[in-house]
Amino acid sequence: MKKTIVRHLYAVGVAALALVLTSCEDWLNLQPSTSTDTDNALKTVSDVENAMNGIYRLASAHSYYGDNYFYYGDCRAEDVQARVEKGAGRRVSPYYEYNALADDAFNIRLPWEQVYKVIRQTNNIIQKVNEGTVEVSSDDEAALLDELAAEALAMRAMAHYDLVRLYAMPYMTDSMALGVPIELQPELPTHRPARDTVYEVYTQVIKDLNDAVNGGLSRSKKDGCFNYWSAKALLSRVYLNKGDWRNAYKAAVDVIENNGGIYRLYTHDEYPTVWGQDFTTESLFEFYFTQTEPAGGSGGEGAPMVYADNVLDWNNLILTQAFLDLLDEDPDDVRHQLTKLPQRPEANDLPFLTDANGNQISISDRRIYLGKFPGKDGSGNTPQDNDLIILRLSEVYLNAAEAGFHLGGAEAEQGRAYLNEIVSRANPEKSVSSADFTLERILKERRKELVGEGLVFYDYLRNQKTISREGGWHLISLDGSSARTIAPNDLRIALPIPQSEIDANPNIKQNPR
Repeated sequence: MKKTIVRHLYAVGVAALALVLTSCEDWLNLQPSTSTDTDNALKTVSDVENAMNGIYRLASAHSYYGDNYFYYGDCRAEDVQARVEKGAGRRVSPYYEYNALADDAFNIRLPWEQVYKVIRQTNNIIQKVNEGTVEVSSDDEAALLDELAAEALAMRAMAHYDLVRLYAMPYMTDSMALGVPIELQPELPTHRPARDTVYEVYTQVIKDLNDAVNGGLSRSKKDGCFNYWSAKALLSRVYLNKGDWRNAYKAAVDVIENNGGIYRLYTHDEYPTVWGQDFTTESLFEFYFTQTEPAGGSGGEGAPMVYADNVLDWNNLILTQAFLDLLDEDPDDVRHQLTKLPQRPEANDLPFLTDANGNQISISDRRIYLGKFPGKDGSGNTPQDNDLIILRLSEVYLNAAEAGFHLGGAEAEQGRAYLNEIVSRANPEKSVSSADFTLERILKERRKELVGEGLVFYDYLRNQKTISREGGWHLISLDGSSARTIAPNDLRIALPIPQSEIDANPNIKQNPR
């Protein structure tokens, strides 16, 4: 059945925080710029194109990829941790400590609402195109309209997928667990949807992505927008986390082998210097920022700022000892160049390493900062104008490697070749033999390559691995929240549904704890 999200999400679009914090009834009387009455908007192809650009901007903003969704998958696992304990309702800490509460606006309510805003706007476009009411004056406009409708489908798929991977248990743990409401058209705010299952959400996500790639998506490079290759890359990610190794492999190989040279891996020499640049050779889907926007970049305090050095106030993410030890297994790995020493080691704002005798040891001489967000000038001083790469070609190679391993045979051997593209790029003297081509070796390489890209948490969940955060300079607050060890079936993996949703909709059930 087609549904829409509960009343207080009905009419919100790209709105200022002050607007978000007003009452439910007030929201229903307001029409933000990308949430206008669709009878009065989306009349021309130009209107649809402008609306699609608004959707990309909405997805890049705070409470979605501009903040929470980007770093969530890092601080929940082993390789990235909170620098300081900031308390309930603050950035990073509740995710890291597995103690976010249903009434937490910053970490729970706003990330739920923001993504449903994206879904509503995509549904507006899809509905108008399907109704045939958008004015088209040429064959070129007709082709562009088909392309925009396919982009809306891809964005709707990504949004549902992102919601279900935060607010529900993993597919590989319990595919029949409650997921999130599937929204396929804009409806009246009086509708009260129930939660669909994780299985149902994945099924819809895959349908939307396949409809997009079989529809009008461009096979040309289209910076800042979904195209055929980025949708296929997302499909490989979704299939992988569903345990559908065959389709994950097929989607990944399509991107790797058939993109016609539009995308290629960074070289060994390029690797240390590309991270602040716009639309690099590996970037399949990327959100673009400039400092000329309001507050600069992703709001001036978004995801890149959270990974930044402690000279910048928003930081609350550092690399763990476990990750640095992993990287130290190969002193010549080029990825060492993306770890940074503190810029002000004298500052008393870092955790301590505690030795076997209980002594506290400073970590100011450890390379605990991640250099993947140096800003466009590469200096590291303006991370807020760093673009956010959501889908990168290296991930696709690693998806193919893992899926190929599970399939065995010729696919496993080709998967090993894809893995070695990443391994040998990091150190040309290294490669993985057939005997060493194991799941553990693949997951190790994913940790090294994809740190700081919000993905590694899901590697543990997909493969039913326990997350361990013992030792090093992990914060003692993990003890208070019993978050040192997270089993793959720990119910806290699913974030609580916002209390505001529970209060507004009697059909929405809360996640158990």
